[in-house]
Amino acid sequence: MPMKITSATFSACITSKDGLPTDELPIVALVGRSNVGKSSLINALTGRKELARTSSMPGKTLTINFYCINDLFYIVDLPGYGYAKASKVTRARIQAMMNEFFAECKNLKGVIQVLDVRHSPSPLDVHMHEWIKDQKINYFAVLTKSDKLSNQQLVKMRASIARDMKITFAMPFSAKTLVGREDFFDAVEKIIAGLELKPLEHKNKRPPLRGSGRNEDRQPGAKPSRAPRTGPEVSPQKSGNITSDPAKKNVPQRKDAPAKPDNEKKPAEKGDAAAHNARRKRWRNKKNSAEPRKDKSET
Repeated sequence: MPMKITSATFSACITSKDGLPTDELPIVALVGRSNVGKSSLINALTGRKELARTSSMPGKTLTINFYCINDLFYIVDLPGYGYAKASKVTRARIQAMMNEFFAECKNLKGVIQVLDVRHSPSPLDVHMHEWIKDQKINYFAVLTKSDKLSNQQLVKMRASIARDMKITFAMPFSAKTLVGREDFFDAVEKIIAGLELKPLEHKNKRPPLRGSGRNEDRQPGAKPSRAPRTGPEVSPQKSGNITSDPAKKNVPQRKDAPAKPDNEKKPAEKGDAAAHNARRKRWRNKKNSAEPRKDKSET
């Protein structure tokens, strides 16, 4: 059953381990490049447009932000990496803050790497994935902005990213259309429970028509059953429109065709004419044989 979000609150904004929550709620963290869409992802997942602040300028998130979902777990937005215009001091501070978070966060159950599906992964993306893998932390990838690509382009880019980064579980997501929302929460529930994530199949097939009844209750390997063929149903019509001859059943007659009288003489066939001539010939022979012959002497 899909997870229903009943509450989503901004809980904490920290810069060191001293601000980590003291409760025992599980934590899943979001990592990704600057301006990849982590804040938009959080807002789309929770159904609140301004829960996480979004900005068109990358590198604005310089703190670790905690969001409590249904009072059951935290989604943590970590600062984005790869912002070239950030100063060396800022980048060093962010790196130290993230290292401390991963070392001291005891309730961390998994890391979700957010990638832009329109672009190939950068070397920093690959390095981050390899580091998470070395730490043996549960992991999956979310490919944001999937609505920007066609279905064919999405399938191609998803396969390319999974191949380049050597990952098995990468789900498309769109903050605009909310495609992938249910898959996201289903994956989060599994990594919190410590279950293995199986690769998702891309949903590009057309759903079956409702009420078609095809292959719904068919057992594996069984042949499809066919309904017996029956002729079209013929509604009752007037007796003058349909002939009574079985060979010509269901063939309507023309209404303007004159009906043939019953006493109409049928043309004689060849066999009937020969029999008639034979009867006449026998009758004549019989008549001639019955007449008395005249004697020549009488003449």
